[in-house]
Amino acid sequence: MKILLYINPDKDKSGEYAKICESLLVKYGIDFDFLIDEDVSIGCGYDAIIVVGGDGTILRRTELANLNNIPIVGINCGRLGFLTEFESEEVEKAIELLKNGKLVKDERLTLKIVYKDKTFYALNDVSFSRIYETDKRTAVNLGIKIGSATMRDVSGDGVIISTPTGSTAYSLSAGGAILEPHINAFSLTPVAAHSFSARPIVFSSDNLCSVKCSGGANAGMFIDGKLVAIIKENETVFVSQAENKTVFLRKSGFDFFTRLNKKMQDR
Repeated sequence: MKILLYINPDKDKSGEYAKICESLLVKYGIDFDFLIDEDVSIGCGYDAIIVVGGDGTILRRTELANLNNIPIVGINCGRLGFLTEFESEEVEKAIELLKNGKLVKDERLTLKIVYKDKTFYALNDVSFSRIYETDKRTAVNLGIKIGSATMRDVSGDGVIISTPTGSTAYSLSAGGAILEPHINAFSLTPVAAHSFSARPIVFSSDNLCSVKCSGGANAGMFIDGKLVAIIKENETVFVSQAENKTVFLRKSGFDFFTRLNKKMQDR
């Protein structure tokens, strides 16, 4: 067995987690390489990637894991830890279960976002938010098309397109529905829309969704919370289901609704 190990340096300033993980991997006879932030494509040959951090840490490793078909084992040393499977005191348990093949796969839909000649991937969501500029109106107008159906333009602060995984993140805060993780659907949630008729929509993940900046302010495009582009008037972004699902390795008996209840009580 050979794994990648990524530890968020901001969560491990003393290097304690790195030392613990390294000694335990040696103890259980697991070959490993440290992953650094600059690594984008690491090729095949890895059985898993252990990510030590919080939800944001995992989101920053999504594209690498997805494109290389490497499952993720998440160890939480952040605040919420909705995506992680183990708490910080369970490092040895995580490594032992991984070594003994006792973890089960949890496959999650992932978004593929195409803008001009660039392709991005999102485990949680892609959002389009108005960018304030002194020479522009403060609302952004977004033309939405889902499959062959053209929706009414959304005027306001923007929209969020989320996966079932991301439905408990930004979309939920904006009034979107919670989606069970393995449903084959995405949700589109308007943000501070200037019309009472603009409501969240859940649609099949088989559909291609397009978002066109049709006037007003320019829109910042955020992939899992990170600003990656400014969408200008008459520019279009295409959102679809990624070819691969992002795979997590979890304890047997994982139950989404039990975790949802617990994490919501903690917020």
